[in-house]
Amino acid sequence: MVFLHTFDSENIIWKAFSPTTINTGRGAEFEGAVIALFHLLITRTNKVGALREAFYRQNLPNVTNLLATVLVFLIVIYFQGFRVVLPVRSKNARGQQGSYPIKLFYTSNMPIILQSALVSNLYFISQVTCLSECILNKISRYIRDETF
Repeated sequence: MVFLHTFDSENIIWKAFSPTTINTGRGAEFEGAVIALFHLLITRTNKVGALREAFYRQNLPNVTNLLATVLVFLIVIYFQGFRVVLPVRSKNARGQQGSYPIKLFYTSNMPIILQSALVSNLYFISQVTCLSECILNKISRYIRDETF
């Protein structure tokens, strides 16, 4: 569970602050979105164009992606705090009542694990199907070539 979150956090931090440069055909650009933003603002004379490029870069992480990720994190954290309290009354003991809090928004790593298992099973089935289809095609070609 912790390994999944560690990998995702590392990936987000790396894409935001990576100091490595990549040659994109227009020259070397920084991979990190924040570093690229400051680099473009310092080196370009057209500041509006530099901001536009930093926010909407095509093949590298951009500031819009970073802000969207931060927004999703904040929304999830906000909704995770919501609780619905259900009143519970006992039929056996008169006047006995309590409350049962339920989280409105359940987040865990179990849905991620189940989704990964589903996708890997679908991939495995597609590979087995393709393999059997390829083998059948080769056998049919072999039989066709031998009969004529």
